[in-house]
Amino acid sequence: MELSDSSGSSSTVTQSMCHVRASELYPKRDLETDESPPTLEPPLVPFVPLAGESVEYLGRGANNTVLALSNYRFYLKVSNEGSKRRRGIQDSNIPLGLIEMIEIKDLFYMIISCKDSRTCRCTFTTNDLCLEWYKRLTRVIVSPKNVQDVFAFAFHAWAIEDQCNEDISLNLGHDGDDDYFMKEIERLNISVQSDNSKWRISKVNWDFKLCASYPNRLLVPSCITDQTLEAAAKFRSSKRVPVIVWRHKGNGAILARCSQPEVGWLGWRSSEDEDLLKAIAESCQNKSKKPKKLIVIDARSYPSAVANRARGGGCECPEYYPGCEIRFMNLANIHAVRKSFHLLRQLCASPPDLPNWYSLLENTRWLHNISGLLHAANTVAATIEFEMQPVLVHCSDGWDRTPQIVSLAELMLDSYYRTIDGFRVLCQREWLDFGHKFADRGQGEDPNERCPVFIQWLDCVHNVMSQHPCAFEFSKTYLVKLAQHTYSNLFGTFLCNSGAERKRTGIGTATFSVWKHLAASAECKNHLYSSQPDNVLWISCNVRDMNLWRDLYVGPFTDGPQLTKPTEICNSILGMEGVIDPIIRIDQPIVINSEGPCIEFTKPEDIISLDEKDDKSSDTNSSSLSSIIAEENGIERHSSPTNCILNTVDGLLPLVDDVQNRLRQLILEHKTREAALQNELHVTRLVLLRQASHRCNGIEATTTPDVNGLSLADRTDDDQHRRRDDIVVGTCGVVRCSANPVGTGSRSYPVYVVRQQVLAGKAEASL
Repeated sequence: MELSDSSGSSSTVTQSMCHVRASELYPKRDLETDESPPTLEPPLVPFVPLAGESVEYLGRGANNTVLALSNYRFYLKVSNEGSKRRRGIQDSNIPLGLIEMIEIKDLFYMIISCKDSRTCRCTFTTNDLCLEWYKRLTRVIVSPKNVQDVFAFAFHAWAIEDQCNEDISLNLGHDGDDDYFMKEIERLNISVQSDNSKWRISKVNWDFKLCASYPNRLLVPSCITDQTLEAAAKFRSSKRVPVIVWRHKGNGAILARCSQPEVGWLGWRSSEDEDLLKAIAESCQNKSKKPKKLIVIDARSYPSAVANRARGGGCECPEYYPGCEIRFMNLANIHAVRKSFHLLRQLCASPPDLPNWYSLLENTRWLHNISGLLHAANTVAATIEFEMQPVLVHCSDGWDRTPQIVSLAELMLDSYYRTIDGFRVLCQREWLDFGHKFADRGQGEDPNERCPVFIQWLDCVHNVMSQHPCAFEFSKTYLVKLAQHTYSNLFGTFLCNSGAERKRTGIGTATFSVWKHLAASAECKNHLYSSQPDNVLWISCNVRDMNLWRDLYVGPFTDGPQLTKPTEICNSILGMEGVIDPIIRIDQPIVINSEGPCIEFTKPEDIISLDEKDDKSSDTNSSSLSSIIAEENGIERHSSPTNCILNTVDGLLPLVDDVQNRLRQLILEHKTREAALQNELHVTRLVLLRQASHRCNGIEATTTPDVNGLSLADRTDDDQHRRRDDIVVGTCGVVRCSANPVGTGSRSYPVYVVRQQVLAGKAEASL
């Protein structure tokens, strides 16, 4: 660019863009409002938008409900008039990232199914309006091709530019460059600096050159070179080589993770991989004891592991790994877990008065899968704690069932991971840095890749917390919030499939972190927490001991009794008989879906054992709702009081936890009472010191108190008394109390006799 100065000469200068405004990078769209009936006023936006949030569509549904769609959420506001509020029906506030599927039922009903098992039903006056809102929602829930189009980037840019408000500035932050890796090495007493160390930190994967789904630094035995790691990685699926993630500080047993070996039908082997597993077992060997075996925990069943050999996978052959013992956990794969979750969501959306509700819950096999995961974690924890043997955990690829088992075992063995900061470190290492595919599992374009693996693990943590309510620093609200924000797209913590992708897109600095938001939230702290550093949590993993995560899947109880049966209400409104008992008899309705033109519902008799079938179908049929969900049923989850204020940080409704709310109230009352006692103690101390000052000055105390319970001497020459109070406070060492108190009643005070002597310019008090 050429510029001319005053002398007429020209010079070439280089201009660079110093700042791009958020309004230019993420512009807000104009509001489009549907035409309202002449008898109604135009609707208003029912919530306060967050930074960078813009409401794009606003309209009305049936029964005078208000619908609002922004670039962050879908909001359904129930009318304040009518019987719905009296029956406890509340507003629905759903982030767009949580929406998994949208269906149209019977022309006028739009049903929204969420990834956290919630279900929302919208009723419209016309079919055209229903189709229009269906198209709007279908368009905005499609996964963006560019990750920077996610709302988390716009939220961050606008919040930074607007300087945030006080709540946002105190509750939001970045993941930053927290070097938890070295802190964990030091905390677990893993020596990597000395010459005779058993372990070392390898940088063979620096800049993700070896494995894109592994962290930069790997903890391996010191006798294993980088060349051996590279050769062993070629023998493991996706090059996910065995590495150490945790060590028992008491007995020295270690916990490692990897993916399946690529044995294949021909029985391939790798000497480098065999040496690596042998070195892992020897790294925790005690010279005074017998040699230890490496216990390999395979999350699959033995038939599934053998069947994987047809696709180039398999399991460790005992003849090639003589120092290893293999144990199979028989856990369901992602396809069975996805089908189980869809059946659970279908059940939670059904009427609450079904007489066989628990039988249908058993048919979903969801609690059975939770029990299996906890049993596998118990096995790992017992092997390390009691048998004192090193453990290696893997499944097929090592990024689904493997982090579930490893992180649960660490949670049971190490009390640090049960704190708020420790839980963050646990999720960061085992789930984020070791490459769980959050993008594919939650918002992937391929339905076969979707599966609520992380939600299932949080459900396991919830069951552990239910059996040990005082062992965790965070509350159940913490887990619910974490489950919601896993897919809400408000934070960048769980975007992308690996740390390499997050680093390449700059998510760490261009979005906010969910961890600071949860740590700063008062409702996420467990007031029953009792720190026990060396306590190991043992879980009763029987199916009968499992609890359904009601706070997430079903929601709290609605306010007020329900005097009319939901089936009678719904049938009277729709003019249809028997449609509310659809899980018992279904008429196979036609449903429009974003994933296909038509969907059929699944009958209960079609439900089969999830462990008997290892299919790759998308299971979309089973995910469809089998019933019309009436608003009058009171099944709008996460309900709260009608006039409840949304959270100023994430824009969601606050969760209800009566136990924690009562504990917070008791803590506040205790602090108030303590402050009152301290104030009364301070006043009493001043009164006593004034009496001592009076006696030192030769003033006789009278026994006639005033209305405040103070004697005449206490009210004589107040200024002089204050000056003497300072002297008495600093110099009175021993005070003798007389038998005759001053004053009467509850405010009577004893008379103190103090004799002052002036020695060397210093006032002293003695008996």
